[in-house]
Amino acid sequence: MKYSSTRSALSSKMTFITSETSRLDPPQVLRPRRSDCKLHMMKFIPITLLFAAQVASTTFGDPKQHATATWLASDGAANPDGSIHTVIKMNVDEGWHTYWKNPGTAGLPVSIEAELPEGWSIGEIGYPVPKRFMTAELPGFGYEGEILYPVTLTAPEKFEGKLPVLNATVSWLTCDDSACVPGKAVLQLAVGPHQKLIETAYEALPRAIQDAKLTFLSAGESIQLTLTLAEGSEIDPSGFDIFPAIPDIIDPAATPIFSKNPTTPNAWLATAPKNEYLSDTPEKIVLVLKAKDGISYEVSSK
Repeated sequence: MKYSSTRSALSSKMTFITSETSRLDPPQVLRPRRSDCKLHMMKFIPITLLFAAQVASTTFGDPKQHATATWLASDGAANPDGSIHTVIKMNVDEGWHTYWKNPGTAGLPVSIEAELPEGWSIGEIGYPVPKRFMTAELPGFGYEGEILYPVTLTAPEKFEGKLPVLNATVSWLTCDDSACVPGKAVLQLAVGPHQKLIETAYEALPRAIQDAKLTFLSAGESIQLTLTLAEGSEIDPSGFDIFPAIPDIIDPAATPIFSKNPTTPNAWLATAPKNEYLSDTPEKIVLVLKAKDGISYEVSSK
């Protein structure tokens, strides 16, 4: 049975210009450039294709894809609720980056598609707090170096503690200042003494702020954000980095800052410019907030 963890495979603003032939050779590289018209989108010009064959293995690493990935599980049993914590460990080449669930102006988030036995299911990829970067003058969100993506499996009711052979296809896009290269790997879940690494990955995920409330008001070319915290909360979001988790709502180049509402206790205000592709009032806004100590939070208007 096939499961996919992503809602959309490709941003509508990303265009892949491929060769006129249907063959995969000659190779080509996908290179971003600014369009001559005033469209903040990623263009790709064919130069050298770096498609690699999908090889079923525990670790996949073709140097031409500028990233390697492994899928890891602990040798322990399932949690009481039937869930099994796993991690996709990815290493991106120096000078290259890959993308968050909101890639920014252009990009592609990491995705996983698994072939699972009857009764098994897989959750969505968990994304740690991203970094900001520029790709060919295009602002984006994503990761460099080593990244740990938590992925939760759910076992069938009669699971007895021994994991079957599980395979998944992981796809990504890596970019540097001059090129973007798609990557893909077929991974087999590797069971071993990975518990500490898995715990680290799950602990790094953004956490909820208890009793916090996020509201917003669409006004002209801006969105006014109000974060109301529980009475007595010691959280001070004024120094937090703010990342919009849903694409095409807030301008990815913006760096809004919360400041205390002088008239409402426990309330904080921020103003962010709208994304140029936002045409209607958004249904909801989700923010990931990163504190100076590295702890991250997620708040949603719904």
